[in-house]
Amino acid sequence: MELTDYLHLVRRQWRLIVAVSLAVLLVTALITALTTPQYRAQAQVFVSTSSGDTATDLAQGSNFAQRQVATYADIVTTPIVLDPVADEFDLNGSAGLSGRTTAQVPAGTVLINLSVTDQNPQDAAALANAIAEQFSQTVQDLERADSSGDSPVKATVVQPAAVPAVADSPDVVRNLILGAVLGLLLGLGSAVLRDLLDARVKGEADVQRVTEGPIVGAIAYDKDAPEHPLVVQIDPHSPRAEAFRTLRTNLRYIDADNQPKTLVFTSTIPGEGKSTTTANLALTLAQSGATVCLIEGDLRRPRLLEYLGLENAAGMTDVLVGRADLDDVLQPWGESLWVLGCGPIPPNPSELLGSAAMSRLIDTLEGRFDYIIIDSPPLLAVTDAAILSTQADGVIVVVGTKLVRRDQLDRALGNLQKVDAELLGLVLNRLPVKGPDAYSYAYESYQSDAALEAQGKRAKSRRARRKSKQSS
Repeated sequence: MELTDYLHLVRRQWRLIVAVSLAVLLVTALITALTTPQYRAQAQVFVSTSSGDTATDLAQGSNFAQRQVATYADIVTTPIVLDPVADEFDLNGSAGLSGRTTAQVPAGTVLINLSVTDQNPQDAAALANAIAEQFSQTVQDLERADSSGDSPVKATVVQPAAVPAVADSPDVVRNLILGAVLGLLLGLGSAVLRDLLDARVKGEADVQRVTEGPIVGAIAYDKDAPEHPLVVQIDPHSPRAEAFRTLRTNLRYIDADNQPKTLVFTSTIPGEGKSTTTANLALTLAQSGATVCLIEGDLRRPRLLEYLGLENAAGMTDVLVGRADLDDVLQPWGESLWVLGCGPIPPNPSELLGSAAMSRLIDTLEGRFDYIIIDSPPLLAVTDAAILSTQADGVIVVVGTKLVRRDQLDRALGNLQKVDAELLGLVLNRLPVKGPDAYSYAYESYQSDAALEAQGKRAKSRRARRKSKQSS
């Protein structure tokens, strides 16, 4: 994946990334709030040796103290130092105190920093001072040559521990920063994993991962499409209607030298918007002045005539079996569009669509119309679309984004390849209007002044205002 792919993924999955980041940050804040504060008190001890008055004696004593100070620091957490302190403070042995006591030697010094943590700041300071005093006594006892002699090593408390005013842990700021960073990393990881596991077609990039076929159209999602499928007729100036006109233009220039005349529209699975796309395309072709015959090629679950508000008492199946003439079942829609319904649903749709009678019917229609548009069933549901594709000039596959998976689309296109069908292109349908996979309409900002004024998006011109005043 390239950098642009990751940016695209972040835009697509930003809600998941934010949700995971906030969840981790909330858990971190909750744990921090429930953690008992610990206070750290520190005392400082200076280790020295008694030596002669000469420079040599002083240097030897200093070197000895620096070599031994690390060993003395290790003695701080041993029972010989902590047991007397534990008894003094009525603690249950020195084991618990050892875990809360540390000793550090700053580099190049003979100083030992003794630190003690406790839930109570006063107790922390008291314990640190007590350990420092006991450590001083222990060092003198260990280094004393005999019971009556003096120790050549002396440990002196040079900085007693003060009562800490601020808790040493938890570090709220540090924990929240770490929680935010961890949450962001987990969010990005979750987004990548979700994107890898989500095999649905979400946009043009996903289609290109499956096929090199051209994308000849892109239609945005419209929640009102089931109730108002014919957007070209209901709202001809809408951006969605203009998208169907763009599809019409692209189809005309797919092969300028050998322009396809009979087109089969299909999809991978049901519900991708195949029938509404077919109906609106037929309307736009008819509006351009071309004569169009729209055929209901779905002999199992016909929907086309319902969208157009036409009767389906008789239709194509009657013509194929010889019960009716073609002119008797063709229904006009406007001046340039005729619709051929499926008629009674037969028990053998695939056989009828692949029959010689169907070939003769298409030949007859090609002699009378500029375009024959066939709405066929989904490719993975039944074999009807693949059969029809062998009798047409080409196939257009409608791809419903966020409905069909890439593997399903690949199998559907494979079914067309098996019958040597001519794939003219794919139409992306149900594209989101926002987000990284959105289909942007520049047409909306290029409508007529009258249309923009009606929508309240443009002030009236001087001439329009002048005419309005004169009429009033």
